[in-house]
Amino acid sequence: MFWKKKKQVVINETALRLDGRELSALARRYIDENGSPQEEGLGHGGRVDTANGHVILSNGEREVFYNSDISAVECAELMSKNGAIFSGVNEFSGEEETIVVYYTKWR
Repeated sequence: MFWKKKKQVVINETALRLDGRELSALARRYIDENGSPQEEGLGHGGRVDTANGHVILSNGEREVFYNSDISAVECAELMSKNGAIFSGVNEFSGEEETIVVYYTKWR
């Protein structure tokens, strides 16, 4: 009777909030053949684009991650708040990938 209705949660609110954020660096995280976690640099500079329901992560030269459905990509900010992690299927490679982005400056 007096219960509050639950607010509808926006899908990937973090990813939507990061739209237009300038990046200083990008890296791909993966597990190598020995089972050890590795990180491969993908370049410097770039931008996050999530405005039209898709996710595009680019470095200064090219797009390195693309997924046409923002709800299929998980996004979370790093504890330091100086970057974020995007996980999902990269439509360029067709594989599940984890990309770490680092911001150029604080907002």
